Parts: sequence; structure tokens; C-alpha cells
Amino acid sequence: MTAPALHPAAEQVYRLLPDYIRAADPDTDWTLRRFVGAAAVGLEQVNEFLTLVDPDTSVTGTCELVNAAAIPSAWLAWLGWLVGVDTSLIPAADVRDAVQNAATTQRRGSTGAIRDVVQRTLTGSKSCRVYSNLSGTDPYLITVITQTAQTPDPVAALAAAWTEKPAGVDLELQTVAGSIYSEIASAFTDYSDLAGAFATYQDLTDYIAP
Repeated sequence: MTAPALHPAAEQVYRLLPDYIRAADPDTDWTLRRFVGAAAVGLEQVNEFLTLVDPDTSVTGTCELVNAAAIPSAWLAWLGWLVGVDTSLIPAADVRDAVQNAATTQRRGSTGAIRDVVQRTLTGSKSCRVYSNLSGTDPYLITVITQTAQTPDPVAALAAAWTEKPAGVDLELQTVAGSIYSEIASAFTDYSDLAGAFATYQDLTDYIAP
């Protein structure tokens, strides 16, 4: 009688048995092999987990559980938690990319982290600028500036920014049609320079600082 097939997890358990025991198993119609198969029910997920984390057995040759590009979708939220990304705030289609880029964009409380979470609530080119002490008079205020046309839900944008706000500071959101005075002042040396860059006033109001 042909040996009954076992799940890889059960097969590994069976192979750990002494050779003389396994050699006698065919004489009993594989009673022991069947028993191991039944007893090992539930080990499948353990085996799959071990396969994922072992570079020698994983599909990509990496520890897939910490490889955002390869980790199964069911584990993404866990990996996001590990690297500081709250996946519940991110559209499902963007979760893997956000977790994969966590090292460069998710330094909690940083300008980049605030910008990243706010941009997920925006549309279009997703312009988002983050300033500390923009007015020069309040060092404990962070100002987030987005384009009005690209901010369909300012409440959601502000809520997203607050998830990355450092402790001890306040945060506000401004939506504007174009650039703000401080951006223009830092980008142009004088009025002549400014006038030469824009043919009309509308061009100036549409200007977005790089």
C-alpha cells in the first residue's frame, strides 16, 4: 500500500521518528503515519510561519515576515506596527508601499512623517508643506499647509497630521490656493526677480514652492 501523503509539517514530525519504527510502519498499513498526520493537524500554520521566516525555505530567499515586499497581506498590519506605521489610517492599496518605505518616511514626529500621513488624505499632486514656527513667534506650533483643491477632507488631513504630532507642541492645518508669503520671499531675491518670474498675478497665486 502506498504511504499516505502528509502535510509538510506532519512529514517533518514523521521523519524525526527512529528509522526502525518507520521501517515497520508499512506492515501495519501505515498506522503510525496516519496517526502522525492526524496528530499534527494544526501544525500547518506553524510550518508555514517557519517557512516564511527561514531564508532557506522562503520563496524570495529572505525572512519574508520582515520583508514588506514579500510578506503575506495578512501580516502587513503586524509589520506596520513593528516599524511604526498605523496601517488602519492608510488606504488598503497603499499599505504595502507605506510599510516598505517606513525607514525613510516614518520617523515618528518628524516633518517627513507628518507629510507622509497627510499626503495619504490628499488628491492630485498631493502638495504638503510642514513648518515649525512659521510665524517666527511660536516655536511650539507646527503648521501644515496643503492646496485647497487637493484637500477633499481637511478634517481627515488634520486628524492624520495629529497622529504624528510630537508631544509638547501644537499643530494646525492651513489650506491655500497657492504659495504663502514666506515661501515666495525665500524663493526670490527681490521684487524684480519676482516680477520676472510671473507674467500675471494669477501665475503668482498659482505658484507652488518646490
